[in-house]
Amino acid sequence: MEKYEVLEQLRPGALGTALVAELRTEKGVEKKYMIKQVECIEEKQANEALKEAMDLLKLHHSNICAYKELFVIWNNEVSSLFLCLVMQHSGQGDLSSVIKKKRQKSQKITDMVILKFLGQMVDALFYIHKQNIFHRNVKPSNILVTGEASFMLSDFSTETLMTDEMKWKIRVEENSKSWMAPETFGFSFTEKSDIWSLGCILLDMITCFVLNAEEIISLLRDIRQDTSRLEGVLTLMRNEDNSSLPLFPILFMMLQIQPSMRPTAKDLTDVPFIRECLTVAGASAVKLRKSLPPKIVDVLLEGGIESVLEFMQAFWDVEEVQAKAIQHFASYIRDKSALPYLLTFTEVVTSAMKTHVDSLKLQVDGCSLLLEILSQALEQDVVMALNENVTSSLLDTVRKHSENEELLSLVCTLLMMISVSEVAAENLRKAGIIPDLLSILRNFLHNEKICFSCCGVLWSLAASENVDQALLKSAVPVTSAVLQEHLQNGAVTESACSALWALSLQGCVTENEYEPTTALLLDALRMNPERPVLVKNACLALASLLRLSEIPALRFIMDSKGSGINLIKNVYYLHFDDPEVVENLCMLINEMVQYDDVVLDMLSQKMEELLSEIKSRFPSSMEIMTLVDATLLKLQK
Repeated sequence: MEKYEVLEQLRPGALGTALVAELRTEKGVEKKYMIKQVECIEEKQANEALKEAMDLLKLHHSNICAYKELFVIWNNEVSSLFLCLVMQHSGQGDLSSVIKKKRQKSQKITDMVILKFLGQMVDALFYIHKQNIFHRNVKPSNILVTGEASFMLSDFSTETLMTDEMKWKIRVEENSKSWMAPETFGFSFTEKSDIWSLGCILLDMITCFVLNAEEIISLLRDIRQDTSRLEGVLTLMRNEDNSSLPLFPILFMMLQIQPSMRPTAKDLTDVPFIRECLTVAGASAVKLRKSLPPKIVDVLLEGGIESVLEFMQAFWDVEEVQAKAIQHFASYIRDKSALPYLLTFTEVVTSAMKTHVDSLKLQVDGCSLLLEILSQALEQDVVMALNENVTSSLLDTVRKHSENEELLSLVCTLLMMISVSEVAAENLRKAGIIPDLLSILRNFLHNEKICFSCCGVLWSLAASENVDQALLKSAVPVTSAVLQEHLQNGAVTESACSALWALSLQGCVTENEYEPTTALLLDALRMNPERPVLVKNACLALASLLRLSEIPALRFIMDSKGSGINLIKNVYYLHFDDPEVVENLCMLINEMVQYDDVVLDMLSQKMEELLSEIKSRFPSSMEIMTLVDATLLKLQK
């Protein structure tokens, strides 16, 4: 905050205080900014809110307030942490002031202003929702006036801050809640919540000359219980102002109590009246909905690969062109002539998916084609250096279609395939995919394909550096649930064991989880002893747990389903000719002998004989010989 000079403190808002400040640089004063200060209960909340708010820095839209920077500060005077959001300062007031002045004078807001306002706001919401960003607090005081009929959405909030129940109850006045959707009182925020709020503002604007402040607040509250209350307003407006009547079908759509019945911003762009508003506002959403005659599309797609690629790039914003081009590529992807273009195909397909993320069919077709491309690349030994755009596009798909099981199954398979690359895994980590993976696993625990893929991605991410430990710890119970659910499915169990090994290696298994995790890994070995990769990873995971505590060791020898030592013997005789499996078994046995109770059990079950046999079988393996000698030495002591 040192570089900003505070000029004025505005009236405190529902969730924070706004300051008008100047930025001081070496060259002097740069310009004025608005700084929103939001008090946080603790450092964890501040950091979570800061992480969520980082997406606001990438917003670039003429009807959205630009954010310059975000940071967390400690205020000694009140001994509290504050999240600071620095945004542009319009200096012309907000929409609540405009409505208030018109209401006091019983004046209408002109039709053109309302049309432009609606076009600009639908366009702004379409833009942010496409990036999976929700405003969560759309109300007149958060819409800046930047011209006679020019508006800007400002003062975004984050899920962490908006779901702070204590702050919500103490600080948020009832009147400030009037524009909020019914479901948000249970702290559930979606893109549909923003649509409700926009409907409330629109109703406030068109009735400002016939309803006073108390009447509109009362009406907005009543509509949360019964949308039919709009009928009375419609009757009133028929007598007062016929020009606003076309807005009422829109209001009835936006102000549906059930979120599932409300349109999305994208749905609204297809409504003829809204399209007129978008056109009047010169909105970008209109351009994104362009189309071409089907016959022209078909003709242009009849050319070779180069011409189709050019066509896709020229009409990147036409959904039909992108969808048909993807289908066109899919028809000859296995042709040898397509091999030099595999990377280019990947880039144009992911670009199309990102631009048209709302189109479920395009996402399914795009993912299917990407899977085919990556499979071809593996078969033909073609190196695919995938950039951040690929991971970003797939993440957008996951977040936009988080409830579509068929699509998630395809996307998760893709994520697993690309996460094998360290660069791609790092990109996924930076993009914050772990919470998404855990959410998918919780929601689709029954789906073997999704569980297999998600655990594979978790293994890749947990094995890399700089991963948030708290996030990885939250992955342990979810991965254990996958293992428990799919113990009889060797492939899923193998994938889950790999993830648990990586998590245990990172020290993410808590003391309370030592015993149940050990029991699960033993069950995985018992039910799938014939799978060498599963055996290796389960042994490595058990070894890392035994390294940490005696609790897993005791469970290992006293498991209700049988001793782990007997299990090791059985597994060894299944894989005695596989040096990698035997080495991992030796690693586990070596960790076991650090505990006296386990040593006694091993001696009683003549483990020395087994170790001597291993030594005679693998005299040329330095790793196995070293482990066996160290273990025998401890047993003999």
